[in-house]
Amino acid sequence: MSREIYIGFRLTDASDETAIEVRAPYFLFGTQQTSKAFWSLPIWKSIGLSHLAELGMTDPVYFIGWPMIDELEREIRLFENNLTKINFDPDVKSWFLAHLIYCHSLLVSTAPKDSIPELTIG
Repeated sequence: MSREIYIGFRLTDASDETAIEVRAPYFLFGTQQTSKAFWSLPIWKSIGLSHLAELGMTDPVYFIGWPMIDELEREIRLFENNLTKINFDPDVKSWFLAHLIYCHSLLVSTAPKDSIPELTIG
């Protein structure tokens, strides 16, 4: 079973969600087994990741609203800045980082600033 990344936004709490198309392969986020093994590494807490590290225990993980999207950006930067310290397959590390950067950037550049953005991994 694979994990996927979904992005979209709502104009109001009561409005329908507008999905943003994420092109292949960027919506894929590895198999659940590989993803759980990666995100359950002890290093995440020591470098300050909390929300992405939840992927080691639970599924799905939501980032909803601009404050959470800003937090996701912070965690992506920590991931990138500590890439060489993460003891895991280099291809997997690069894949996850690239997909997070792409999906976050696409969401931030597409969703209206007065909307409620959402990025879900699950």
